[in-house]
Amino acid sequence: MNLQHRASRLPLCILVAGFIALAGCSTLKKDDEPTAAANTIEPAAPTEETELGAKLREHTGDYGNLWEEIADGYGLPDIHDSKVDKNLRWLSNNQRYLDRITEQSRPYLFYVANELRENGIPMEMALLPIVESAYDPFAMSPSKAGGFWQFMPQTARNFGLKQNNWYDGRRDIVASTDAAVRYLKRLNTMFDGDWLLTVAAYNAGEGTIRRAIEKNRKQGKGTDFWSLPLSQQTQSYVPQLLALSKVVADPDKYDLELNEIPNNPYFTTVNVDSTIDLAQAARMADIDPKELRNLNAGYSRWTTDPTGPHQLLVPVADAAQFTLNLDKLPKVEPVKIAGDYKVKSGDTLGAIAKRFGTSVAAIQSANNLKSAQLKVGQSLSIPGQAPLSSPYAMQAEQEIAQRKQKNTGTYYTIKSGDSFWTIAKQHDTSVNNLLKWNDLPANAKLKPGQKLLVVNKTAVQPVDNKITYQIKNGDTLHKIAHKFDVSKKDILSWNKVKDESYIHPGQELTIYLTAKN
Repeated sequence: MNLQHRASRLPLCILVAGFIALAGCSTLKKDDEPTAAANTIEPAAPTEETELGAKLREHTGDYGNLWEEIADGYGLPDIHDSKVDKNLRWLSNNQRYLDRITEQSRPYLFYVANELRENGIPMEMALLPIVESAYDPFAMSPSKAGGFWQFMPQTARNFGLKQNNWYDGRRDIVASTDAAVRYLKRLNTMFDGDWLLTVAAYNAGEGTIRRAIEKNRKQGKGTDFWSLPLSQQTQSYVPQLLALSKVVADPDKYDLELNEIPNNPYFTTVNVDSTIDLAQAARMADIDPKELRNLNAGYSRWTTDPTGPHQLLVPVADAAQFTLNLDKLPKVEPVKIAGDYKVKSGDTLGAIAKRFGTSVAAIQSANNLKSAQLKVGQSLSIPGQAPLSSPYAMQAEQEIAQRKQKNTGTYYTIKSGDSFWTIAKQHDTSVNNLLKWNDLPANAKLKPGQKLLVVNKTAVQPVDNKITYQIKNGDTLHKIAHKFDVSKKDILSWNKVKDESYIHPGQELTIYLTAKN
């Protein structure tokens, strides 16, 4: 796929000087988000044209591959920079990373790209959740930024994303994408149409960018993104995004393959009218429970929020069967919800928890409270009864946990003369296990250089004292080194990484557990 940048397809409002700065993994994210209740940005009232069904209409464009339409909708200038080149070199040596983020984004990318296109936003923004979270709707940073758009709790509330003991709108695919679009448009207006500053503010906080601009202005310095005194994280994020956008536009140029994503809706909505057991519904419709959970990540449990919304996202291919089976589902007994409570003078979390028959920890979790301090007039969401724990939900959790166990291992590189039997014997396992772990048929042939997943016996027992660790959102080199009792310098050396700016969520690191500081 070799695509040319055609910015002329986008409105003039987004053909701006400079280019996008997209926030990196969210360890230092949004340190001065808007907090005033008066700044709450309510969602636009739904109309027939903005209903999800209309938004997910059949696309009739010229692109069978969604990546091609995304690249054709780019609105940023083609930048040549040493930091971009550095990230391109990293990507060109990490095909598996590209494969992984493609699969992770597959269920969500069409919807996100469609929303951006309809709102006149440069399509590079469809890559923002890759850099933020590797398109993981369950991603949670140490600073409590959540969802694949990585919203901080208060910013999410300001943009109408509900958060309670049952539901977190930051993880809701549709609601969080709508909020992200409104937030980006608001920031773009605030920074006079400069998309580079817009996304820098999305990462670092609008106040941080404003202060940096004012500081440079007073010193007679430039106020463009590249001139601003910003954190290393924000400065590093821009080249990551620009490099990724170049690879998406022309993977062949970098000796990479970008697996196609069909340019049509992956999911649709089904109204369920009442609280249902998601795991049981998945079983009855023959849908993978994990897939249904990932599409409906906003629900914190295997049930819809008793207070609503009673809607589910289901794969388009399974929607008809799922709808047919809804009437056969037993109704979940209504759950008593304590609701919201306004803090009065003299209140403590302990007294409130006792009054409503819940715990301090549950109230803190439901309201994302970091301490027990309360303010008079503060509104608290009071959680209701214990989580739903049906046999279907428990079975689904066990199956997902077993599937995760598959990923606890290392990759073995096939050498000349290897066979399944010799590899199985070397790693104290069976040929059948090797075939199962790698989804291979019994008559599969091995080729030198091919990689096979070899699962460890336990999550902490390495093969040959070497493990492969997949970087999670919020990880830092220091945290990873501390976790495995090795030095940062060793990790960089083992993985041929120059510095921490090369670290990306979803990337795999080789770590030797016998090495010490």
